[in-house]
This record gives sequence, C-alpha cells and structure tokens, in this order.
Amino acid sequence: MVVWPGCLIRVAPLLFFDIETTGLRPDRGARITEMALVDRGEVRFAWEGASSAPDEHPVAAQLPPLLQHLQAGVVVGHNVSFDVGFIAYEAERVGYAGPRIWYIDTLALSRRLLPSRGDYRLDGLLAHFDLVPEAPLHTAVVDARATQALFWSLVDRGELETLADAGVRRLDWTTF
Repeated sequence: MVVWPGCLIRVAPLLFFDIETTGLRPDRGARITEMALVDRGEVRFAWEGASSAPDEHPVAAQLPPLLQHLQAGVVVGHNVSFDVGFIAYEAERVGYAGPRIWYIDTLALSRRLLPSRGDYRLDGLLAHFDLVPEAPLHTAVVDARATQALFWSLVDRGELETLADAGVRRLDWTTF
C-alpha cells in the first residue's frame, strides 16, 4: 500500500490495532493471547487464543492473515512499539519477515498534544476526553476500538488534517 504523509486523515485507510499478552517481554516467555484490527466500521481481524505452554506457537497460524491486514492501511495503536515488538518476535520465531507498514502511535501523539499530563495510559486518556469504552478495557477488540475513539479525539484536539500532522511513520521491523 502506498501512503502519502500529506493524505487527509479523514479519508486515509486507518486500521486500529491492539494485542493482549501474558506479560511484558516475549524474550522472557510472555505470549500473545489476543489480537485485533478494526477499521472505520468493523472488526477486520480478531483472534483470541487459549493460554498454552511456552514451546507452543498458536500465534503462528494467525500471522499470515494478520500481516496481510496490517499492510492494508495505516496502523494506529496505543504504544505501537510494544504491540509490534511482540508481533515481530513471534514472526521471527516462525520464520516470517515483517511487512513494511505505516503507523501512528496514539501514545506519542498524546504526549505531543497533551504535554502537561502525567498519565498517558489508555484508560486515563479516555477519561480525559470523557470517552467510555464499550466494555472493560484489556481485551484486544475493546482496546482497538478505544484507541480509535482516542485517536479521533486527539485529531479534533490538535486540529490535525493530514497523516503527517498525526505523526505517521514508516515501520522498520529490524529495530524491533
């Protein structure tokens, strides 16, 4: 997919992404338990795995469709480096190369647009904008939709018009 940083946000193909994990570091045994990718109107990809032994690779079968979906638009997530770091780790474990994708991180965007806040957690930012998630946070689909609501609030707050205004960047998988 070709992305122009000057593309208007309101017409850009945005994909809101989140994962859930068993811990903070995949190199120390933490695994992905859920993944979701939501576009403007529907869930494009959702997977909820069962807890499994560290030597099993239940995510492996989900990587090809997920990686294909990630290339279909601009990925928007809250703390994208965390989520993509897990995806890159799992992809490397099973021999897949990560695709080249464009992304916007709502964590970085929040820090830029709300510099005096001390709390940049998703739940705190939602509360700041009086946004109420559709269900409790910490499931991939709910968090992806919450990130979507946060993103649009940040776009309005910053009067952002283009992907460049929102801080779109190209992902280099080799740095994860």
